Amino acid sequence: MLDHVCTLKVDNDKKLSFRDRWSSIIQISRKTPRAKKYFDSMALFTNEKQRHSTFKYWWIIHPFSNCRFFWDLIMTVVYIISFISIPFSVCFIIMSHDDIGLDKFNLLIYGFCWIDIIMNCFTGYYDKYEMGVELRPLKIFIHYLKTFLIFDILSSLPWDHITLPWRKLPGHNSSFIVSLINIFPCLKLIRYGYIDSQIFELFIHFEVKHYAYELFSTLMLAVFIIHWFTCLYYLIPVLTFHFTKTNVKMCLDCWMVKLENNSKVFRFRCALFIVVDQISASGYGHLVPYTDDHIILNCILLLVGRILEFYIAVMIIRIRMGMKESTSKFQEIINQLLAYVNQKQLPKHIKIRLVAYYYHRFRKNYFREKTIMLTISEHLRQEIALESCHRLVENVSMFRNLPKNILRNIVKNLKFELYLPNDVIVKAGAHGDCMFFLSAGTVAVLTPTGKEICHLDDGAHFGEIALLVPDQRRVASVIAIEVCEVYRLNRKDFRKCIAVHSELFATIESIATERIERAVVIEEQHKRYLMRDTSRVEDKSDMPHL
Repeated sequence: MLDHVCTLKVDNDKKLSFRDRWSSIIQISRKTPRAKKYFDSMALFTNEKQRHSTFKYWWIIHPFSNCRFFWDLIMTVVYIISFISIPFSVCFIIMSHDDIGLDKFNLLIYGFCWIDIIMNCFTGYYDKYEMGVELRPLKIFIHYLKTFLIFDILSSLPWDHITLPWRKLPGHNSSFIVSLINIFPCLKLIRYGYIDSQIFELFIHFEVKHYAYELFSTLMLAVFIIHWFTCLYYLIPVLTFHFTKTNVKMCLDCWMVKLENNSKVFRFRCALFIVVDQISASGYGHLVPYTDDHIILNCILLLVGRILEFYIAVMIIRIRMGMKESTSKFQEIINQLLAYVNQKQLPKHIKIRLVAYYYHRFRKNYFREKTIMLTISEHLRQEIALESCHRLVENVSMFRNLPKNILRNIVKNLKFELYLPNDVIVKAGAHGDCMFFLSAGTVAVLTPTGKEICHLDDGAHFGEIALLVPDQRRVASVIAIEVCEVYRLNRKDFRKCIAVHSELFATIESIATERIERAVVIEEQHKRYLMRDTSRVEDKSDMPHL
């Protein structure tokens, strides 16, 4: 046998150079969600890490590295803030109808965005067509240029400061082109798909259930849409003034002119109330529209409101169905069962027993056990069987000293059965070819003449003599007193696991013999008791009547 030579290096933080430390940060990490998705095997992960470390451009940041993962988290927070602050600043501060203002808050956000642009130019990307990670700088730049580079640059410049010398209030001297340039920061909203994907990966990383992500994503989108349309509700009239070169004071029917308070927060609050009223179809808000652009915008808001309500309703139904899918399938099966009972015209007591069987078998959650077991590996199937039934087998005294591999094979061959109250599990006098393990419930053991021997409950076993002797008749009846979960071990399956001549056979034989002798003694006593009662009845019938 050849000795294995491990090629993986053992890192020692004290001896690492700057390049090694930097490489450990920017190279692929198994802790990131996308690395687990695309490099699920140890061999693929190791090859990718070695490829990056020996690559000519080793300083390129791997898209599945810890460095990129944490930077994406930072940029997700930055983008969420920018989706609120940039539209508000552009619409209510920069594009104010009565003031030429400057946006100072978003300068910090623009700084983060420029760092992100530089990071993107030095970060690889996953090529879905080539099924691999691209790390060449020129390819990275071209890919970024084709996607978001231009939008990121245009939306990360303080256009209100750059165009300040040419900015005018709405009127005959205003420039519509300059007004449009000042809206460029709103192009940042194109990046909504980026933050949605990052939030999705974050939920995967922390193993949060998928329906929680869908609920969070739906509510977040609804909040953003309401906020964006609030800003748009103020922006559209102002752009109309710039386009028509109309002074705001000349428009007496415009809603912003009628406001008593000129503060930015008050304008935003009034626009928000109007948008919420329009989207929810509750009314016009506190101002009835008179101008054409105002009326058209209200119609658009009504349409958007219906679409948004429909989308939210569909998503909530989808989330609800996803959470209760197994319960819904169970109810569907019950409906089919009731239809079957009605079609066959079965009596009421059978209908009750059938419904009770399904309720106890699936516990109101339907699943296809065979389909699940077929899709997993043999090793997992054995583990599931062992975890489900190993306590039953270990409680049996004759199985306690068996090797683990034989015990595992026995457990694998156990068959689950469910019995309702008064069901006969074993009938005295019938041929036996299997042994039973009682997982849950209580059964009564009776002699052939109906004398109760004992009760058995959770963890008990019976019928073990059938594993030894072929065509052996049952010496007692076993009847379920309550709902019983039972595992059956067939004789042929048991013979495959155990050698014919072994100590286990002797143990089973002694236990079975003891139980048979006890049952026979109780049966004889019960017969004598019945014969004594019969003779007393006959003696009384022979006595002369007085």
